Amino acid sequence: MEREGSLKTRARLAGLLWLLSAVTGGFGLFYIRSYVIVPADAATTVSNITSVEFLFRAAIVGTLLSQVFLFFFGISLFQLFKAVNKRLSTVMLSAVMMTVGLAVINQINNLGTLLLLSQPDFLKVFSPEQFNAMAIFLIRQANGSGQGLLEIFWTPYYFSFGLLIIRSGFLPKIMGIMLMIMSVGFAVNILDKFLVPQFYPAAFTQMAMTLGALGVLPTMLWLLIMGAKEPINDRDPSADA
Repeated sequence: MEREGSLKTRARLAGLLWLLSAVTGGFGLFYIRSYVIVPADAATTVSNITSVEFLFRAAIVGTLLSQVFLFFFGISLFQLFKAVNKRLSTVMLSAVMMTVGLAVINQINNLGTLLLLSQPDFLKVFSPEQFNAMAIFLIRQANGSGQGLLEIFWTPYYFSFGLLIIRSGFLPKIMGIMLMIMSVGFAVNILDKFLVPQFYPAAFTQMAMTLGALGVLPTMLWLLIMGAKEPINDRDPSADA
């Protein structure tokens, strides 16, 4: 009973950290992509930042805070699954940490945009049009190829996570299967973006995001609400007597 309670506690903590990471990171990504970036219009993009600069800064802070939650989420998952398969758990943890590191570094682009728009004296040699062009370049780097680079590690992360769920029996196996399918979707999406970007990139991104919602949301909520169940094979037979 004590072991099962410990499993539930660890799983619920992981679910809470995952939810906090998703909410804070989701706000940052959604706000910048939906309300800031206008791909073919640098002037409007810059205007969207300067008109409500606080929200742009909040999106950056939200993304950074998300990575702090994700860092501890990775550690929680490792603690939960290391007894199931330490090698797979290490792969999962390493992939999470690579995602965190790349996501934090990626925010240098968004922070660089704020530096540009503050127009420090050492950048006075540039015209307003050049400022705008450099600003949208940095923002699109952060939310385009920069985001794609960190998503490379989502494939080993979600695949190993899904496999651990199936092997452990802590959660319903269908959730592990969905995470593994989702990981393949992200792999296909990244290959399309980097190898053949002209081949319907939006369609592949939507596919990856849809698979992500189907795989992540049920697993996250199960961890948060239900925790982890002790596998039947590991239970004390006398408990069912």
